[in-house]
Amino acid sequence: MSQLIKLRQVDKHANAIAFLKSILNSELGECSLAMVNCLKLDKNYFQISNYCHDDYCPIYNAVEFLNPTNELRIYQGHFIEEWKKESAPFVIGKSECSALFQDKLAKHHHIIVLPILLDLNIERWILVIDQSNDFQSSTLDKLSLLANFALVDLARAAEKKELEEVTNWRKQELKEISRLQHLLLPEAGTKIPGIELAFKYQVYKEAGGDYFDIASLSDDKDKTEPHFFGAIIADVTGHGPSAAVEAAMLDAILRTYKPQDEDEEPPAAVLDYVNKHFFTRKNRGKFITVIAFTYDPDLRRLRYACAGHPHGYIKRGKELIRLDQAEDIPIGVLKEYQWTNYDIQLEPHDIIFVYTDVVLETRSPDKEEFGFDRLEKVIQDADKCPHCVVDDVADALTLFAETDVLLDDLTLCAIEIFS
Repeated sequence: MSQLIKLRQVDKHANAIAFLKSILNSELGECSLAMVNCLKLDKNYFQISNYCHDDYCPIYNAVEFLNPTNELRIYQGHFIEEWKKESAPFVIGKSECSALFQDKLAKHHHIIVLPILLDLNIERWILVIDQSNDFQSSTLDKLSLLANFALVDLARAAEKKELEEVTNWRKQELKEISRLQHLLLPEAGTKIPGIELAFKYQVYKEAGGDYFDIASLSDDKDKTEPHFFGAIIADVTGHGPSAAVEAAMLDAILRTYKPQDEDEEPPAAVLDYVNKHFFTRKNRGKFITVIAFTYDPDLRRLRYACAGHPHGYIKRGKELIRLDQAEDIPIGVLKEYQWTNYDIQLEPHDIIFVYTDVVLETRSPDKEEFGFDRLEKVIQDADKCPHCVVDDVADALTLFAETDVLLDDLTLCAIEIFS
């Protein structure tokens, strides 16, 4: 039992095979070890690795210990297929198996073979080269137990290490995706003459499928005049890295848009363009909901188009106006679909509010959805300030869900129009 307890720490030793050898030495006296491995090799082929004796013991980590390597010779021997069927330990002689007794094993005449059962298969064997040649059945059984126990622990250690490496790689990749995704957002403190902007962007897990952008479209005006501007909020189905990639592709498509003629009327024309280029040769299995809008300060006209996205609002004091005329389909459903523009006149200090669907779908501990009614009340009760609207909605969601970790990506945007 004490030996088994020691073997539980085998993965914590810098050299696993040296520790295994010390355990087996305590049973047999001084002996040499090696491993036969046919994992991932063709039928009848094997490799001899991990050879060690009193004067020579290489350092192997768990992965190197358990798997074949390209650095060592591969042998051929028909006996391997018979070995795979034998679970009990046995002794093999040089006259019975000359293919095994080569190179470093050539000087030996008898070898103890301990089959190792991992994942219900026998594809590895520990070779114990006992100088005394004093082999007892009970000794073999005990050696087999010790060797298998050690190898199982080594296998678990190797799997744990591999899992940790994959997990660390995944975390680093998600951080990089998240960093790149945040580069697509407007700069903090973005200023467009004639408006006050407030927005909140929060991904579900490192990276997500929400998208938001806003830009001045008045290159010919100085900073003292209100600018014509455009904005877009979008939500890719699902969340995580795949949705983040789709959001990045949406951004790339948007940045290639240029009106082809004077008859094109954004923002609907922009959605037509994005939809056309969103399609690929194969079905992507994704679609995107969008609200895109422009504001002309000279006409005080908000023009908007909606692609399956929850409708936005205009907050005018305590009055709330729904932007719910547009009921067009999401992007990515029909390639030739064309969207429609809708206009609404704004007044000074009106606040445009748009958001992604997690606002409506956030649930309480009792599984009740936040919904439109609660959202509208929060917007109505908020102070006449875009930052207050965004903060109040975010706080209301946290209070309602009783957690600040929502089950999807969250984007909130409020824009106050000054003139």
